[in-house]
Amino acid sequence: MLANKLITSTLVATAVAAGSYYFGKEENREKLYHSFKRIKSKVKNETKEDHNPYLNEKVGHSDPDDIQDNSMVDEGAMYSVNYYNENMNK
Repeated sequence: MLANKLITSTLVATAVAAGSYYFGKEENREKLYHSFKRIKSKVKNETKEDHNPYLNEKVGHSDPDDIQDNSMVDEGAMYSVNYYNENMNK
């Protein structure tokens, strides 16, 4: 009986010490936080579009009057064309 208490308390103390050491770094806490949020959203079957109606409306429906969005798409298209032309001419 005493041996079981000793083993249990030793395991608990070891787990607490290891957890304190691991979560002492900000990087590890951030990893846990993001992993928790990702798992929670998968369980709830949520996406970012569920929380931001603008994204849900915007996806796949380009507005011709949205100058900023259209210029971004234009710049992206031109970047790939320019990259191809520069590398093929070498």
